[in-house]
Amino acid sequence: MRRRLLVVLVLSCAPLGCGNAGEASDPIAESRAKIVGGNVDDVDTAVIGLAINGKDIGFNFFQGHCTGTLIAPNLVLTARHCVALTQGGGQGGGVVCGQTNFGFQGPGTVFRATVETTRPNQDGPAFYKGTGTVVVPEASADICGNDVALITLEGAGIPADVAKPIIPRIDAPAAAPEPFAAVGYGLTDPNDNNSSGTRMRVDGNTVTCKGENNCVTQIAGNQVKDTEWLGTSRTCPGDSGGPALDAEGRVIGVLSRGPQGCIASVYGDVGSWKDLIINTAISAAQQGGYEPPFWTNGSSIPPIQSEPTEDGGSSGPLGESCTGPCSDGYQCYSSGGPTGVCVPACDATLACPGGYTCDTELSVCAPVASNADSGDSSGCALAGPVRPVPWVWGVVALGALVSLRRRRRR
Repeated sequence: MRRRLLVVLVLSCAPLGCGNAGEASDPIAESRAKIVGGNVDDVDTAVIGLAINGKDIGFNFFQGHCTGTLIAPNLVLTARHCVALTQGGGQGGGVVCGQTNFGFQGPGTVFRATVETTRPNQDGPAFYKGTGTVVVPEASADICGNDVALITLEGAGIPADVAKPIIPRIDAPAAAPEPFAAVGYGLTDPNDNNSSGTRMRVDGNTVTCKGENNCVTQIAGNQVKDTEWLGTSRTCPGDSGGPALDAEGRVIGVLSRGPQGCIASVYGDVGSWKDLIINTAISAAQQGGYEPPFWTNGSSIPPIQSEPTEDGGSSGPLGESCTGPCSDGYQCYSSGGPTGVCVPACDATLACPGGYTCDTELSVCAPVASNADSGDSSGCALAGPVRPVPWVWGVVALGALVSLRRRRRR
């Protein structure tokens, strides 16, 4: 008979060097952490607390460890190091790009998600259970540039009256000096491993730079990859996998790591993982038995909702057939033939609704299916100057991880 022994390895879960889980007397004690300088957040219920339940595979432990974002009723966006072991790197388990890699990935059924402001310390009705479906980038095992994961929850997931999913901004990368809000369940005090477990939010953060070419001047070595960006948020262990929210409340980043002292953060750029997120969302919708989110068409701009008329019809012209000018300033767009559809205008300040993309030559929102450039968004993203933030890079692996060992046959 083969027997399996579960070994729980608790590493510091977030920006590098923010606490040492090895100092805890209990080897499976929670690596706790909250956003430094933030406020308790009981509004962003779609920012969820993640935990691991070992009882599902025969072991008596339960542990909160990371943060995630509900982007569809049964789909959670988080960091890959929250679902997999890491190996290699610097002293003390620190992240070193090109050396720190992902190893064993935990089974999806052990993961739990809660919308509670304070994450419960034991499993129960406040938690939603993960399925066997956990999707991660396949191109590389390097933690740098690949630290994103998607967990599918059981059934239809979390009801809309409990938490409304947050839209991922898949059609435009983060750009300096864009402002954002950081949310997570991590340390509020970098020196106190017991200061975590409550959802916190801090606004007024700024995207510092994105990609190797821009961020190399702020950091010794190439520690920020092209699919990542650096921000000023003071996130800590336990905030890992948590979102950076743009001015419209959409997810633009997934927290990966940061320097010692919780003074800044490296985020995985959501827009860089557009295809992975869309394809996983479509599969999750099929499993959950609901229509895929509008943004799986390629645009993070919600469709324009026209006001209903007294007879139950629609007063808005979006998508209506036309052979000439439309009402409300809309244009009649046709990809060929005498009949077109009514569409709004777009430019650098006017974005397109879901299912449409900006035709920059005509300055109108063309239906995605009719536009050869449908994989590209409106092209209206604005870039700004890089703002250097001097700091010393720290190193720390992130996540709470599960591995299995096999004993010999007797």
